[in-house]
Amino acid sequence: MNYIVLVKQVPDVSQITGNAFNPETGNLNRGALPSIINKLDADALTFAEKMRQVSPGKIVCLTMGPPMAIDVLKYCLSRCSEDAVLLTDRALGGADTPSTANPLAFAVRKIVRDMFNGSEDYVVITGMQSVDGDTAQVPPQMAAELKIPCVAYATDFEYENNSFIFNAIVSGGNQSIKPKQFPCVITVASFEHQLFPTFNRSRWAERTDVNSWTADDIKPTSFGFPGSRTKVTRVFPPPKSARRYKHVGDINAFIAELVDDFKKGGTASKYVPVEREYVLPLNRPDGPLDRNYEATNKDIEAFNEVRDALIALNINDVEQIKEEILDDVKKHLTSDIADYKLKGILNGFKVVEPTYSGDVWVIAEHEGEEIHDVTAELLGKATDLAKSLNVNVGCVLAGYNCGDLPKQLISYGADKVVVIDDKMLEEFKPGPYKKAIIEAINEFKPQIVLSGATPQGRVLTPMIAYGLDCGLTADCTRLDIRDNSSLGEVGVLMQTRPALGGNVMATICAKDSKLQMSTARPGVMRKLEPDPEREGEVIAFNTVLSESDAGYDITKTELSEGGTKLTTADIIVSGGRGLQNRGKYDSILRELVSGLENKLECEVECGASRAAVEHGFIGRPHQVGQTGTAVSPKLYIAIGISGAIQHLIGIENAEIIVSINNDSKAPIFTHSDYYIVGNAEEIVPQITKALNM
Repeated sequence: MNYIVLVKQVPDVSQITGNAFNPETGNLNRGALPSIINKLDADALTFAEKMRQVSPGKIVCLTMGPPMAIDVLKYCLSRCSEDAVLLTDRALGGADTPSTANPLAFAVRKIVRDMFNGSEDYVVITGMQSVDGDTAQVPPQMAAELKIPCVAYATDFEYENNSFIFNAIVSGGNQSIKPKQFPCVITVASFEHQLFPTFNRSRWAERTDVNSWTADDIKPTSFGFPGSRTKVTRVFPPPKSARRYKHVGDINAFIAELVDDFKKGGTASKYVPVEREYVLPLNRPDGPLDRNYEATNKDIEAFNEVRDALIALNINDVEQIKEEILDDVKKHLTSDIADYKLKGILNGFKVVEPTYSGDVWVIAEHEGEEIHDVTAELLGKATDLAKSLNVNVGCVLAGYNCGDLPKQLISYGADKVVVIDDKMLEEFKPGPYKKAIIEAINEFKPQIVLSGATPQGRVLTPMIAYGLDCGLTADCTRLDIRDNSSLGEVGVLMQTRPALGGNVMATICAKDSKLQMSTARPGVMRKLEPDPEREGEVIAFNTVLSESDAGYDITKTELSEGGTKLTTADIIVSGGRGLQNRGKYDSILRELVSGLENKLECEVECGASRAAVEHGFIGRPHQVGQTGTAVSPKLYIAIGISGAIQHLIGIENAEIIVSINNDSKAPIFTHSDYYIVGNAEEIVPQITKALNM
């Protein structure tokens, strides 16, 4: 077996400052920050070395980036890699995930031809995501281009009877997955083993030349900004919270107030501001000259100024707007607008029909006979979007013996449910699911497709988007319909998500795509109350699937008994890296959980930050945040958690947030209703004592 390890040199996002990115484009100035190897890619390198110990072969590391990315390849050579390839070319810059996956896949093909002598006995191994992107889209999209299976979220492997069996994370547990054949792509979620360089190998790595390839060497079919299917329309700081931000001094008084708040129900955060509902230009009370639905406030101001100039010229109808009025309009402007921009605005007034057509769809996810919460949440959001666009809400459901699942989907807001019922869809495998859903989308042609950013959704949805040659924005915290009228775009989906490690927010929209696709984490959107009396249309859709579509066999599935209660618990007590070790995590949280259960007589669950999970304090099913489970309990208590944006987004729907941290400047404090500065080992016993009084 041979091994291609895909690695990425990433910026140290903990050191991002205001001048580290371009506020107009959202592109990171990588030279302004120190660079490190992506942590999960380092795990993938170790994973490959452990595989090679049982099935010998050659390890080649591959990265795409600027010339300085050679450092990450030297790192790999110093540990275990025999060869390395740097894919570097200005033409490859400015790429989104599909136009990154495409050249990487073509580089893999060249490695196989030139370094493996054409042997198909290889695996591509990489971290499941990178810290500067967190989308997890590139590996499955690369697998889609290579037309090979993708085993996602691997944590370990076994080697039995000359075959690899991979252990992987799935919703609520783990699976054992056996590829039917190689090659395949493996994404690594975590791998605890460490890999260190020797002195001699480090010296050898420094002397070893790295292969440097350009776009001409690999001849990709879609790359760089021209090949991208998304574009950034706005970059801005994370919004401020409307939490109480109340400092706690007297623990006894605090507990009395907290208990009273808990019984009243608290006040949910206004973390995401609510904007007025979108209206298509031809339906606006003030007519199509009303352009108060542009993507940015700056655009709205510019359109309003030009509109006022048009009105001053007695131009009240878009049909009256001609190029020859440009000079007259300029005379009535109060600010200086460049001619090219003014022409774009004038032409923008004449764009009144929506850019896309079709319904708003949700890709349904289900466990047994129950619809996944994230599907219900997205149906609620789809209802809002569809109402703005005057279209219906659709849902595509893939499975086997689907029973009353379509009825459940209709109760949550679907007007139409397209059901693909096939024995090959009984267990989730990306290959057949991808093929079936792509065929359904091509048949019914929705304009928007939403999916959950679950372990299933984060491997399936990127493959679907790549197969449809359209953009995909991952882990959205907000979805709105807005216009880019000066660019000829009306009624397009604005997709907002954290970027650059959560240090900024980016609003993204589709580019050169026939439809618009987004994923959202569970718990971020609010679902509607189900209406069992609601009626809708159920449409059976048939497709032809075979075993060859599967790519791998599932040999065992182990779900956590009862799973975690993060989505249903009344109270969640979470610990972070500040608790230092598993022993302190266990003792401190156990004490507080017991006190809360006794005092408030409700269900309490333990949670953890991403850092706490990665340090082994508790299992990954307990991880709270955008890269874990988004939660909405009545009370959330964060202990030793600093407050990365991914964590804050995951808890924003909690009714009451309490934080305890010995760092007086911890970011989480400003997103809390109550905060306590101090050592958890001293504070928690005081809280427990007050609860027992």
